[in-house]
Amino acid sequence: MKLYKLSALLVLSLAADQFLIAQDRQFVRTYQSNTLAKGSRDLEAWSTFRTGRQYYYNALDTRLEFEVGLTDKLQTALYFNTSNSAFGANKDTLGGIADTSISGIFTSSEVSISSEWKWNLMNASTDPFGFALYAEFGISANKFEIENKLIFDKRTDKNIFALNFVNEYAMVNDIKNGTTEMFTEDEPEIDLAYMHMLKPNIGLGLELRNSNEIEDGNWNFSALYGGPTFFYAADKYFIILNVLPQWTNLRKTEDAPNNLVLNAREKLEVRLLLGFSF
Repeated sequence: MKLYKLSALLVLSLAADQFLIAQDRQFVRTYQSNTLAKGSRDLEAWSTFRTGRQYYYNALDTRLEFEVGLTDKLQTALYFNTSNSAFGANKDTLGGIADTSISGIFTSSEVSISSEWKWNLMNASTDPFGFALYAEFGISANKFEIENKLIFDKRTDKNIFALNFVNEYAMVNDIKNGTTEMFTEDEPEIDLAYMHMLKPNIGLGLELRNSNEIEDGNWNFSALYGGPTFFYAADKYFIILNVLPQWTNLRKTEDAPNNLVLNAREKLEVRLLLGFSF
């Protein structure tokens, strides 16, 4: 009987590993420390719908990502990003109020490319906790961004915990009174996630996100989000869905004086990620 149980556990473990090596994530926002095996490749398509400001606002962001494992501890990726938004006229003060003197819906589009690097230093399953360093470099027509992450996680048989400390630094060009000016933005963020694996290839969890903005040295707001994440993996593809409503504004300022940040952030975000391994 003991030999039977041991064999069954071994088969389940191998089956779980087959799903794990197909991708390096079970969450859409919170990153994990594991990397793709050397030579493994993923193609991921992201779609994020954002809606709900103090004026009419809807946005759809897309990312197409190609990931490859350079070694068993180092992976890299290339992203092609687009962002499209539709919004009503607004005054970006007092929390972003609608400008009722102007009619119509305006649109905005942005295209950018990004390069990602992730280096795994500790294993989430065999070490006390997993740890990885992450850097992403992005460029668009008027912006250069550097995003850094400290990634911590822990995995047991049926549970995954993950914590990210994130900072996104951007240098942005703008036009003021006919003169080109550059300003900087810092967007520190903390991401926290938990998932329970119902089966080796199916998981249900919760992701929390604390998003902050520091512009020219001023800390403008601290928005707290939280919502469920669903994960499903098959042999060669995986799907992750997250619904993330904004809960509260932890730092009220003149720029964001209300209980929710609805000038620079949205009331609701929904993200769907579809990945293929080959």
